[in-house]
Amino acid sequence: MQVAATCPKCGSGSLLEVSSVEQSEYVSCPDCSHRFLREPTGGDAPDGVTGTGSEPYDENELDWGDAGEGDDYVVLYPTTNRPQIAGLMLLLAALLMLTTVVLMNGTLGDAARVEGTTAKANQMMEQTGMQSEEEIDETFVRSVLRAGIIWELFCTVLATAGGVLVLMRQNYTLVLAGCAAAIVGMGTFMLATLFGAIALYLVLQSRPEFGIVEEESW
Repeated sequence: MQVAATCPKCGSGSLLEVSSVEQSEYVSCPDCSHRFLREPTGGDAPDGVTGTGSEPYDENELDWGDAGEGDDYVVLYPTTNRPQIAGLMLLLAALLMLTTVVLMNGTLGDAARVEGTTAKANQMMEQTGMQSEEEIDETFVRSVLRAGIIWELFCTVLATAGGVLVLMRQNYTLVLAGCAAAIVGMGTFMLATLFGAIALYLVLQSRPEFGIVEEESW
């Protein structure tokens, strides 16, 4: 169907092919190839030709409507107590791991405890059928205790830093590292792992409070 339209760029009038006279449609001027939006009008035109108005159109811009008719708005994310709980969990995990460090250091400094730990380790290896030709000696037990102390101290520092930062709602990456350290640090009776997992869950739910806003998918 043909309609009469006037190009807003060059001002030339011409007949253009459209799919419907009752709906707005983008058309191209045959003279200057400028694209513009043709809008239907209520007026009648002779010889079956429909009159139409036009609006300028820029291919590099989206039609956001009239800016004067809308109101500016700001999306607000409510503050929750999840970061406080996560921080408490991380600090508790750090305290448990520090307790583990103290216990391991006490065992390392007591020859009787080292001997008892060595005997217990050999007994467990024998019961599980993993006993090798060479028995575990005290030197090996001491090296394991030293490595464990260093590892627990490292995880304690990370968990403490993550607990403080999550309370301040800063440095989301280091907070996640603190949660991971609490989980792998294990601590006394594996409670540090439990507290670290709870803290990680709460931190993941608190991303907007760290200024991390996910874009909506279309």
